[in-house]
Amino acid sequence: MLLRVDVHDRPSHTLIVATGEIDIGTADQVGNAVSAALSAGHGQVLLDFAAVTFIDSSGLAVLVKAHRQAQTQGASFAVVHPTPQTRKLIQVLGLDQLLLIYDSYEQALGQP
Repeated sequence: MLLRVDVHDRPSHTLIVATGEIDIGTADQVGNAVSAALSAGHGQVLLDFAAVTFIDSSGLAVLVKAHRQAQTQGASFAVVHPTPQTRKLIQVLGLDQLLLIYDSYEQALGQP
């Protein structure tokens, strides 16, 4: 298994949990899940990255595309629980200035 993507619809948001490697061969799985959630009218989509073991430029491009799609539709898209390696890559590339990144669901959902 290179990547597993699980989608959980909640009353206030959709949670997408990615497990494994996100690369050119698997990035579409993440992109399709986020796109489907946004197209279904979900106002907030959270992408859990706690179990992502690898991400390449195609995976990062999917995150940027998801962010743009959410903005276009008036929705919110955020990455939650990025691993230290993923967070560092996002920061080095300056994507932390574009993407919403949270350490917990509570932060992402605006709860104390």
